Amino acid sequence: MDTRLIANILRLRRTLRRRERWTRERLVEHQQHELATLRAFAVEHSPFYRQSHRGLEAAPLADLPVLTKATMMDHFDEIVADPTLHLADLQAYLERLHGNEPFAGRYWVSATSGSSGRKSVIPSNGHEWATTIASYSRANEWSGIHASPVHPVRMAVVSSTTAWHQSARVAATVRSPFIHSDRLDAAAPLPDIVARLNQLRPDILIGYASMIRALADEQLDGRLHISPGAVNSASEVLTAETRAMATRAWGIPPFNVYAATETGGIAAECAHHVGMHLFEDLVIPEVVDDQYRPVPPGQPGDRFLVTVLFSRTLPLIRYEMTDRVTLATEPCPDGLPFQLLDSIEGRTDDIIVLPTNDGGSIRIHPVLFHRVLDLLDAPAWQVRQHGADIHALIAAPGPHDDIAATEQALRVALAQAGAQPRSVSLSIVDRIPAGAAGKRPLVLADTSATAHS
Repeated sequence: MDTRLIANILRLRRTLRRRERWTRERLVEHQQHELATLRAFAVEHSPFYRQSHRGLEAAPLADLPVLTKATMMDHFDEIVADPTLHLADLQAYLERLHGNEPFAGRYWVSATSGSSGRKSVIPSNGHEWATTIASYSRANEWSGIHASPVHPVRMAVVSSTTAWHQSARVAATVRSPFIHSDRLDAAAPLPDIVARLNQLRPDILIGYASMIRALADEQLDGRLHISPGAVNSASEVLTAETRAMATRAWGIPPFNVYAATETGGIAAECAHHVGMHLFEDLVIPEVVDDQYRPVPPGQPGDRFLVTVLFSRTLPLIRYEMTDRVTLATEPCPDGLPFQLLDSIEGRTDDIIVLPTNDGGSIRIHPVLFHRVLDLLDAPAWQVRQHGADIHALIAAPGPHDDIAATEQALRVALAQAGAQPRSVSLSIVDRIPAGAAGKRPLVLADTSATAHS
């Protein structure tokens, strides 16, 4: 355990608590100051920003260019502020990583799972890493998790056990006598996960939303026997059906956490469960449409831009995330100064493009599949697109589920939306296959084929 790093995390968490008592005006002042500092640093130390922001030094944030994941990875060596960092070296380091040793003795490096098509590699210096962990600590505290030397907790995290995954690196960093964290591989067979959880009897259960739903189903069917005091869902869309199932299973509603490897914690629910408070003291969020124009509260955006105020090693200014989010129109009654996210509907990358009767094409949002397939008494499902064909996998449906009727209902829903897929089919599987990080995305869009193939 790195005692200096842990001390810095605890200090930063106290700082974040103080900010939660700020007024909105004080928060905006903080954002403006930190943004100006970040922009000046990026232009001075990053060749990429020096070029791309040239002549825009006095421009408002909304006029600055957007940074996509593809651009970030294609120009990684020009974006990083430390000229000794090179993408090839970091990738080689991640390939041989087995413990929690920092790169070059000073950088904690994580990578995304690549479920959206391409991996991101994110290096963090000590302060950035401590801030990232403090942001997760805030989400945990809001869900009622309070660990201390006099109140140790046992936490079970069903996620990725891959050493380069950020959640694994966080767990290795915060391991201490008062936080006992057990990591379970989400890609392992479900009976093995259930058996291990029954042994651990964790105080806190954390996992992907799809795993929370599968485990809730196991609890309701009498195979899982745990009584967590808090359940946190992260990394995937937490649907209303999954929330209701988890509440029935454990008698407490799960807390939704919105985070990313590139940013750390972005938003989390408080005890009121009326939305997710954006961590606006750490990131500046922008909900925009396909043309990067601001979208008002109550209306879903097509893109979500984040400026990470504490990023220095890899400055992230207007970094594009393809999540479709909606800002709430009403504030939370708890008095926090942060805006609320009303909903997260999934990535724009999850949108499926299908042909229409007139020879054109139409974009189908994942919400259509939720409306049909969430009615099944099944712990999980996945929709796969193969060109103009739609095939859905249904994991262990209930005895009263009518798969043929559901297949027809899906066909009708797509037709009503204006889509004419070449075929629509459903099949039953024991479980949904997991990706490299243990994720089981609800939608696998075929981006390599056209809708007319």
